[in-house]
Amino acid sequence: MQFLPANRLRLYRNFKAIEAQDFHGTVRFYEQYEEGIRALDFEEYFDCTFTYTNALFETMQFGKHGVMCDFLLETIIMQNLDTWGGEDIYARILYDKAVSLYYLREYAPAEHVMRELIKIHPYHTTYLRLLNKCMLRRKPAWLMTARAVALALILCSAVFVGLELFVVKPFFPEHDQRALWVHYASLAAGLVVLFWGESRHVWRCRYNSNVFAAAVRERKKRAGSGN
Repeated sequence: MQFLPANRLRLYRNFKAIEAQDFHGTVRFYEQYEEGIRALDFEEYFDCTFTYTNALFETMQFGKHGVMCDFLLETIIMQNLDTWGGEDIYARILYDKAVSLYYLREYAPAEHVMRELIKIHPYHTTYLRLLNKCMLRRKPAWLMTARAVALALILCSAVFVGLELFVVKPFFPEHDQRALWVHYASLAAGLVVLFWGESRHVWRCRYNSNVFAAAVRERKKRAGSGN
């Protein structure tokens, strides 16, 4: 199907007439007229595709959004685009891709993308926060072990309560206080292990993300100074 210049202009005009917040309408229009949009001049085509990609994110179609981010990144590299609408378009799309990966619970790929992005902009606090969130979501083996130990101790404390109520108190009342203390000790130990594991994980993630960003900044400083 051939699109004459007048038809292409009308198509682009109709696309731009869609309300900025009508993300579902943007997605429907783009997917219905994708062939014609591909026939537009590059700037118009990229504008439509970039808007469509953002609309996919806003409508929570994160899988399709990630695919379009990859396509846009490839296009940006091929066309040697630096900025679009006054912002670093490559960094913007890379960040959006990482956010989609995060919502898809693909935390390892999202973390990898954020590390690459921080290598470009090591002082960007938003990027550092998302890196930290990705690291937090990735549960190391030692944390899962700590959680299992904490759960076992808490369950043991519940068992001790049952024993204290139905065995010790009726038949061995002289050991009632001792059984109560065992229950308290088991419960307290479980809570301490749980708190230690979670807080240590939070601290390690924050520490490691900050160390990574600081190392990137130091390398950039050395590269800038020529050392």
